[in-house]
Amino acid sequence: MAICEFCGIEYEDTIPVCPLCNGEEERPVSPADILDISKSENKRQLWELSMVILFSAIIIAFAVDAVFGKGIHWSLYADASLLFIASILTLTHLTRNKWIIFSSLFVLTVILLFVFSLLTKSHSWFLPLALPATASIFILGLAVVFLNSLSRYRGLNLIAVIFFALAFFTLIVETCIDLFSNGVVMLRWSVAAAASLSLLALILIFIHYRLKRGRKLDSLFHV
Repeated sequence: MAICEFCGIEYEDTIPVCPLCNGEEERPVSPADILDISKSENKRQLWELSMVILFSAIIIAFAVDAVFGKGIHWSLYADASLLFIASILTLTHLTRNKWIIFSSLFVLTVILLFVFSLLTKSHSWFLPLALPATASIFILGLAVVFLNSLSRYRGLNLIAVIFFALAFFTLIVETCIDLFSNGVVMLRWSVAAAASLSLLALILIFIHYRLKRGRKLDSLFHV
């Protein structure tokens, strides 16, 4: 351990400069600085503990499957999922950029589904089902985030946008299922679900903008 000659705190030898004062004598040290370092250290320790737990679970799953299952079978699915969780935790630990996290999460999800298709030895469902459904989820999620950023007054309108996104998603899912199963698109349940979600979204938008104008709900519904 090294001791800073300016502020007197101890820090690891691997760190080039003092994390509290950056080796600057003129810079005053405030309680907020100490609090920030404490939060950063707690996050690092929590991430390290999470990694230890996840990789221990991977090893245990392999061992249990090998001993009691007499081979490596179900543990491959469990370990792939645990590695997926570990990757997400590591990503959020390294960066706070929401766009990097969002795009990386999409790539990791596609990789996980592709690994599952390899493990099931059936690749027929990955391209026509898994990839379009995953891509639509993330595209619609981006659309919701973008539209939410444009709104000055956030409230019921955000829930309405989410309902519209879910309506589109149901249509996309049934389209992919129909093409995969029959080769012909015959929308049935998704139309009813999308219509219901869209109607709810329109009602929420109406209430949101009525409330924004200052009208109370009791006068709105003549209560």
